[in-house]
Amino acid sequence: MDVVVKTLAFVMVFGLLVVFHEFGHYVVARWMGVQVLSFSVGFGPVLVRWVRGPTEYAIRALPLGGFVRMLGDDAAGPLDGLEARDPAAFHNKPVWRRMLIIAAGPVFNFILPIVVLFGASLYYDAQVLPARVGTPIAGGPAAHAGLQPGDTIVAVDGEPVGSFDELVRQIGRRADRRTRLAVERQGRAAVVEVTPRTVVHAGAAEVGVVERVGRIQMSPLEQVATIAVRPGSPLWLAGVRSGDRVTEVAGRPVETWAQLSGALGTAPQTVPIAWVPIGDLPAVAKDKAATALDGLHKQPARRASVTATGGATDEPSEASLRDRWGALPGHRLIGPLLADSAELAAGLRAGDEVVALDGAPVPGIESLFDQLKLPYESVLLHPQYRSWAAADRVQRLRAAMTPRRLDLVRTLTPDRLARVRIDQAEFKAGTRTPVGPWQGWLAQAPPLDDSGLVRWTTAYAPQVHVGKDDRPSLRIELVSLVDRVRPALIANPRPVLHAWNTTLEQFTRGSMLILATTAELFKGNAPIKEVGGIIRMAQMTSEATDHGLERLIQLLAALSINLGILNLLPIPLVDGGQLLFLAIEAVRRQPASLRVRQIAAYAGLTFLGLLFLVVMKNDLQALFTR
Repeated sequence: MDVVVKTLAFVMVFGLLVVFHEFGHYVVARWMGVQVLSFSVGFGPVLVRWVRGPTEYAIRALPLGGFVRMLGDDAAGPLDGLEARDPAAFHNKPVWRRMLIIAAGPVFNFILPIVVLFGASLYYDAQVLPARVGTPIAGGPAAHAGLQPGDTIVAVDGEPVGSFDELVRQIGRRADRRTRLAVERQGRAAVVEVTPRTVVHAGAAEVGVVERVGRIQMSPLEQVATIAVRPGSPLWLAGVRSGDRVTEVAGRPVETWAQLSGALGTAPQTVPIAWVPIGDLPAVAKDKAATALDGLHKQPARRASVTATGGATDEPSEASLRDRWGALPGHRLIGPLLADSAELAAGLRAGDEVVALDGAPVPGIESLFDQLKLPYESVLLHPQYRSWAAADRVQRLRAAMTPRRLDLVRTLTPDRLARVRIDQAEFKAGTRTPVGPWQGWLAQAPPLDDSGLVRWTTAYAPQVHVGKDDRPSLRIELVSLVDRVRPALIANPRPVLHAWNTTLEQFTRGSMLILATTAELFKGNAPIKEVGGIIRMAQMTSEATDHGLERLIQLLAALSINLGILNLLPIPLVDGGQLLFLAIEAVRRQPASLRVRQIAAYAGLTFLGLLFLVVMKNDLQALFTR
C-alpha cells in the first residue's frame, strides 16, 4: 500500500509540473490567436481522445507530463504552403506575441508554487502561535533585555504583530539595530528595547547563498519545571538534585518554570513539594531522539517539606529563587545523547551540567551550541569558500574544529557514587585500564567525597560530516535536558497577509538557491553529480511523502521553480533557446535562416542527450549507493 501511495504521489507531482507548464503555452497561445492542434496529458498510446474546435485533446497511457502542438511551431523545419500563409500559425504572429507564448510555460511554473504555497499556508496556518514569550534563551538578547515568560509582544518599532511568525519576520529585518518592543505584561503595557543578534544561515555556502538575519533568541515554547539545584541549598538538603522535575508546590500542580517560580516566590517559609527524579537514560538511537526526553522522568514522585532561607518577595526573580530555595532553571543541563556520537565519546552523559567552555562561563546549552559552531561558520564565510575544491573545504572545516575544553558538573546518586568509587579504586590500583575521557579523569582524580557532586573536565570537538553529495555539515548533538511545552494556538489574525508573506519568503529563498546552484554548476564550482533526473525526483517524492502532504507541497513548489528556471536557460530546443532566437529576430527584424535553426537544434539535441546520460548515471549511482 505504501508503494502505491508513493507511486501515485510521484505521478501527481511530475505530471502536474509538466502539464501546468504546457497549460501555460496552451492558454497564452489561444489568447494570442494561435491555432492549437493538440493538447495531450501524458505520452504514448491514446486512452481517451476528443476534439473541440480545431484542437484535439487526449489522455495518453504514460502519465508523466504532456505536450502542446501549435500550427507552424516547428522552428527547425520547413513550412508547407498552407502553414506559411495561415494567420493563425505561430510563425505568423508578431515577435512579442510569440515570446509571450514561449515564456508562458516557465512563467506558469513560477505561478504554480505561488498558488500551492499560498493555499497550503491558508490551510496549515489557520491556527498560529501567539507572539508570546515562552522561554528567553539564557545569554541571548531577549534575556538581557528583560523579556519574561508570558510577555506578549504586540508591536515591533510601532508595527503591529499578531503571531510569532510575524514577530520573527520583523525581528529578522533588524539585525544589530536597537529595536523597541511594545509588550503586554500581566495586563499592563510596557516597552522593552532589544538589539537582535545577527545569525548566519550558511547551509548553502558552497553556492554562495548566505543569509544573515536578526534573532533575539526567544522561544514561544515554555520550559517545564526541570531545575538545577545549588549544593547545600534547602532544595538540595531535601533531596532534590539537578535534572529533577518539580511537579507540585503546596499541593498545587506545577508544569512550567514560570509556574514554579511564582509558587516558590510567594510560598511561606516552609512548604511541601513533590518532584520526579531524573532517570539514568542510556544513549538513544537517532530515530528515538525526538521522544527521548519523555523517558527521563518516569520514576515514582518523591515528597518533602522544604524550609527556605529568607522571606517571600512580591515579585520573585531568578536571583531570589536561587538564594531562597536553591532553584535555578536547568539551562545548562545536557539532554539525551545519541549513540555513537562525538559527545558520548567525549564522556558526556545526559544530566551533566556544562559550566564553562574554554574557561568562559556558559549561560545555557543553546549558547554553548552557538559558540561551538563559530569556527565552522568562519570557514563557510571565507570569501574564497566557493572556489575551493570539495575536499579542500572539508579539510579546512575539520582543521577549524579543534578540541574545546568543557568544564562539567555530574551529580551521582548514592548507588551510582558507590559504583564509581569502586571503578576509581580499580583504576588507581592498576587492576583495570580506564577507557574513555570519563574513566581517564577518574583514574587521575582525587577520591570522591560523599556529596555525589563531581566537577570534571573533558575535551570535545564537534564532528564535520560529509554526505553522499560531498556537502559538509557540522554535527553537534547537544540538546537541553529541559523540555518545553507548546502554548495554545490562536486563530490567525491576518491569514491572507500571513499566507502571502510566507509564500513570498519561501518562493524567494527557493529561487535564489536554485539560481545560485545552476550558476555554480556552469562555472564548475559545484559538482556535476549533484544534477539529478527522474529517479532522483522519485526518491525525493518518496521521502517527502513519508513526512506528509505539507512536505510534498513544498517539494512540488521547489521542483516547479527549478523547472521554470531550467526552461529559461538559453539552450536550443528548450524555451530559453527559443526566446533567445526570438530576441535576435526582434533586433535583426528577420528570423534566423533555416540552416542556422537546424544547426542550433542539432546542437541542443546533442547537449540534452549528453545531459540525459549524465543525469541517468548520477541517478543510478545514487540509487545503488542508497
